[in-house]
Amino acid sequence: MRIAVMGAGAMGTALAGIYAGKNEVSLWARRPELHEELISTRENSPYLPGYQIPEGVEIITGAVDWDRYDLAVWAIPTQHLRRVATELDASSFKGWHLNTAKGLELERFKTPCEILEGLGCDPHQVYALSGPSHAEEMCRDVPTSLVLSGMDRELPLETMEAISSPAMRPYYSRDRLGVELGGALKNIIAIACGASEGLGYGLNTTSAIITRGLSEIKRYGKHRGARPETFNGLSCLGDLVTTCCSPHSRNREFGRILVNNPMDPSAWGKLAEGATTVKSLVEECENLHFEMPLCEAIHAVVWDHRSPHDVIQSLINRPYKEED
Repeated sequence: MRIAVMGAGAMGTALAGIYAGKNEVSLWARRPELHEELISTRENSPYLPGYQIPEGVEIITGAVDWDRYDLAVWAIPTQHLRRVATELDASSFKGWHLNTAKGLELERFKTPCEILEGLGCDPHQVYALSGPSHAEEMCRDVPTSLVLSGMDRELPLETMEAISSPAMRPYYSRDRLGVELGGALKNIIAIACGASEGLGYGLNTTSAIITRGLSEIKRYGKHRGARPETFNGLSCLGDLVTTCCSPHSRNREFGRILVNNPMDPSAWGKLAEGATTVKSLVEECENLHFEMPLCEAIHAVVWDHRSPHDVIQSLINRPYKEED
């Protein structure tokens, strides 16, 4: 297939290399200076240092000739997706769209696939690709399983085969909303696990945060109309465990740093999508009068600069209840 990977961050770079094994692949870089570096060195030193981009991957920038491609793989951060997709006239592309970003859009509360639909892309052509997938491992052919999810039907077999590899196996789900919500909200829980580590707490606390975090995600997902069982799979529970425990997790690292260095997330210099996701989520939950204690606590730490120790203590002191 002819594949355009949109976004030359760590995930986009890794996927471009993987897909180039049996497809014609272009990797689109937003910034001209990064485009030049990738062409001259074949290494994405800012985002995936040490990985050599295969020579078969074409590096492009600027306007995209959509007629050249069968599949567009979006690896653009959620908060920038609307602007970039609009500038590139994504709705004029008549092939398949696969989104890999994980987050909720600020103010509009949209998932990435909902953003693409809202811009005019055919809903039946827009899919989410999600799961436990750190680019640093994928580019080394570490065995990885992901979930591919559309509205109501599977991608053609030829497309499924095009995005698989000897080390990467996609499963399929028809609950696209659940897949996207699980991938977005687990980043919030990873920030909590990082803060717990920064405070010097151990696995008892980490396990409690993961378990109660999963419970909150399930309740919210059900409220939004997703299937509860989706959150027990790769796109939520699997990704949750990876993001909360891996040293590659930017969200976990961001939470750890916050303990001794409260800051605006934009000042960190790295992407922690859980920070913007929790802001969007809490604003929406306030409008819905829907309670999510753990996520609200992380919002207080990230955006109100509350003490992580005090916030965790306030959660422990909540009224007793039956486990859900």
